[in-house]
Amino acid sequence: MWKRIAVPAVFLTGVLCATPGVAAQEPTPGVTVVRYFECGLGDLGEAVELLNGWWRGFAQDLVEEGLLIDYGILTHSWGDEWNLVDYFVTTDLAAFQTAWRELLLRVQDDDPEGERFARFGELCPRHKDNIYSVVPPS
Repeated sequence: MWKRIAVPAVFLTGVLCATPGVAAQEPTPGVTVVRYFECGLGDLGEAVELLNGWWRGFAQDLVEEGLLIDYGILTHSWGDEWNLVDYFVTTDLAAFQTAWRELLLRVQDDDPEGERFARFGELCPRHKDNIYSVVPPS
């Protein structure tokens, strides 16, 4: 079943998010946490490779383990300055906080010197975070 998520136009108005395994159930409220990054246009490719080739693996493991419902990465070349986005879908804020702590532990274990974090910060020096509540159909 598809659930409609209320997000700002900058993200993609009316983004649809598939929740695996709930086709026969009613949509339930949830949380989508979105991180927006402003990356240099010449640096976007490397930033995407770093996020996709390193961070995504850990996040996808959490999806497979049931700590996250979904994780994804979005890019754009037309729009505002926030040209790289990743998002985390969970059942509620407490579930996100649990998944986030676990994700950071795994990422830090893999990058104990913080070299990948530092490089990503050079490529995408500004970011902002938003937490959205899923609005079920009325």
